This record gives sequence, C-alpha cells and structure tokens, in this order.
Amino acid sequence: MARYHDLTAKLAARIADGDLAPGAALPSVRDLAGVEATTATTVARAYRELADAGAIIVEPRRAARVSARGEIAARSVLRDGAVFRLAGSDDPALSMLLSGLPEAIAPVGSSGSYRGLAALWSGRADGASLHLRHRSGEYNTPFARGVLAGREPVLVHLWRREQGLLVPPGDPRGVQRIADLAKLRIVRRPAGTGTRTLLDRLLLDDGLDPDAISGPTVELHLDVALAVATGEADAGLGLRSAATPLGLDFVPLSWEPFQVATTRRETGGLRPLLTALGDPAVAGRIVALGGYDLAGAGEVIEVA
Repeated sequence: MARYHDLTAKLAARIADGDLAPGAALPSVRDLAGVEATTATTVARAYRELADAGAIIVEPRRAARVSARGEIAARSVLRDGAVFRLAGSDDPALSMLLSGLPEAIAPVGSSGSYRGLAALWSGRADGASLHLRHRSGEYNTPFARGVLAGREPVLVHLWRREQGLLVPPGDPRGVQRIADLAKLRIVRRPAGTGTRTLLDRLLLDDGLDPDAISGPTVELHLDVALAVATGEADAGLGLRSAATPLGLDFVPLSWEPFQVATTRRETGGLRPLLTALGDPAVAGRIVALGGYDLAGAGEVIEVA
C-alpha cells in the first residue's frame, strides 16, 4: 500500500475515534512529515485525500483542521467505498435520495421498521430507517438500544415527517379524526411497519378494535394514496408527501422523527446520503413534497 494511504487511514482513524475533534488543527505538512519520517509530498497528498472526503478543511496559509462532520467523513474513508446496506421503513423522500446513490447505499429486505431492525440485528443490514414510538412515548431510541446492545448504537437523524389521514378530495365522508374511521373501508400498511403500529395504537386510543377494520393491505405509502384515489378505500393513514401528488385531502395527526439506526463504526456509510441531503436543491425537492422538516438533518445521536 502506498505510504500516503497508510497515513490517510491513520489520520482518519484518529478523527473517527474523536482523538481529533471537529475544529482541531492538524500539524503543518512539514511538522507531520518529520514526526512520521516521510516526505512533505506524502503528507500533503494524505491531507488532500481527507479534504476531498470532507474529513478536514485545507485552506491557503491556514492550518488544516477537522471539519464539523469530520467523524462521519473519516469513517467513510475507512470503509473504503464499501456499499452501505440499508433496510427499514418506506419513505418517498428516502426513495428519491437513494435513487441517486445506487453505488453507495443499497436497499435490502422488505420495507417496514420492524423488518429493518430484524435485518440490522441479524447482520443482513448495516442500518435501518425507522419511526417507532415506544410505549414510553420516546421514538426510536429504545429500539436501537435493544437491537444494537453492546455495539455502540447511534441514530442518524434525517428529518421529521407528518402523518395523517388521506381522504378523497373534498373529504366526502367527513373524516376529521380517528373515530370517524368506524365502518369505513380503511387501507392499511402491513403488520410490522411503523405506520401500521401507529394506526392500531390510535384506533385503540379512540375505542376502536383494529381487527374490526375492513379494507385492503398495501405495501408502500404511495400504495395507500393510490387505494384512496381509486376508490378502493375510503381513507388511510399515511404521509402528507404521498397525498400531495395525487391531489388527496390530508387530515394532519402527528409529526415523527425519521432516523437511521446503526452503529458508531458504520455511520460513515451514510455520508453519501447526508451529502446529498445537504445540497440545497435536493433539500428543496424534499420540502416540496410536503410534510417534511429538515431541521437537524445529519445529527448523530448517541444511544446510551
């Protein structure tokens, strides 16, 4: 392996481990060359590799320093281009992002928060997108903690999204709350998805038996919208972003955090996704879908 590759990996490991924190200054090219018993050219090339990866910032006449998101970028360098296997929940914005990253992030397995966690636990995935409300009222953290116990679990925040009731234009059935779903044909996501779990909980809270609800079961959020738009169902619980393109009315119910559960070591695999999300044009397209709040996107949350 070329000497600069060794040095790049060594520095990336120090950044990934937090030994070099965001904002920390790196030695000058000449000083580090002396410490490492190598040439200034080798150090300069290693710095350039790290800068191109987004792990450090190199500017004329200033000391190189670790970037704000240097830790994730450094882990991406250490992964050496390995594809990140992402399982979990269906989301229109996530599908849009992943369509542009086929060589960096690969969707695996069936959709659904629970299935994603199962794939993560078994090692068939490196991360799982999820939006699960624990009985304590906390979202996602208890599930990441349990599934990834002993493996330094983290949650990478992508966005908050709005869930509600999708109904035909003009809301002919007068659906304004969960109790209004009684005796209607309700399209539902499969068992094991976060949206199905949310619907069942809301039905129970309003005194309705989820097993008494009639209507089709479909796979994706867009399928929920299509079932309502075609008259196959009278209403369904889903995302505002699925209702908007089909011109459906939307009854807002709640906002939820949409995050990726993974391990601290694997966070670098999400860097291409977070880089795309940081592009103002891409962020604008997501917001235009409706029902998305990108505040805090890319935040890495340690799961104690």
